Amino acid sequence: MPAPTDALADWPGWRLMHAVAARLVDWAVCSEGSSRSSALIRIGLAMLFWSRWAGELLLYRDQSPVGLFLAVNFFAATVLLFVGYHSRVAAVWTGAVGLAMYYYFGFQLGREPWTHHHAYLLAVTALLIALTPCGRSYSLDRYLSVMRAERMGVAPPAERGNLWGLRLIVVQLSVLYFFTAFDKSNYAFLSGARIEAIFIWYYAGSGYPAIPGLAWLATIVSVAVVALEYCLAFGLPFRATRRYLLLPGLAFHAIIYLTLPVYTFSATMAVLYLAYFDADAVDKVIARLQGIGLAGTAREDVS
Repeated sequence: MPAPTDALADWPGWRLMHAVAARLVDWAVCSEGSSRSSALIRIGLAMLFWSRWAGELLLYRDQSPVGLFLAVNFFAATVLLFVGYHSRVAAVWTGAVGLAMYYYFGFQLGREPWTHHHAYLLAVTALLIALTPCGRSYSLDRYLSVMRAERMGVAPPAERGNLWGLRLIVVQLSVLYFFTAFDKSNYAFLSGARIEAIFIWYYAGSGYPAIPGLAWLATIVSVAVVALEYCLAFGLPFRATRRYLLLPGLAFHAIIYLTLPVYTFSATMAVLYLAYFDADAVDKVIARLQGIGLAGTAREDVS
């Protein structure tokens, strides 16, 4: 009589689950690819940090010891992240500064605008980009490594690395989309009442606008927003459905940026959409645009 473990191993469902789990692990933590998309996200995050907070953290704005300490750390970390010097350390530094701004300065000291979800997203993705080869392309780290290789007479290091940080960014975005949709899955939002209230607050003043069909339009928009966010949560990670959701997702974020005060949220989401794409596919597009070889290697002239 076979042992129970042998029977379980022979069960077709178990073999299928094992294969799916192995494939998931390979995708999540074992896959390697071009570092160029990670580098572009790194540069974009640094610019987004500046866009959101640089004006508020200039040295003359808060000359207290704590304010100056925050400002110096903010600019030192983000400049290193932007130029790509000790890129992973700079990413952790930048993310830590962002979390300090979100939790301590935002919630503890009462700087309410710093407690918004876009601030948390910037801080967390800065930490996650540290888990990618974000310094192996478009960086001072890359320049120095190429110079060292030339002095030693060897080939420069490949612009490749483990991409599990990008996978975690994908998970973060899917979780974000799911819970924003879940929080709206109630009568107050789906009825259109919240959309109407937002419209009146920002565009119509104190009185209810005399717009025919406004209530019906608000209901349709509300249901469409929730449906789209659920689709983005579950569809963007997969290539087969991503092609149909990419433009609607970008258009959705462009619309809320133009119509509502969402700060850097829409731009952050657009930058992070790079994490959904295969890094080598992004590399091929960049190489074609630049007329160079893949992963930073020069293409031979065959003309």
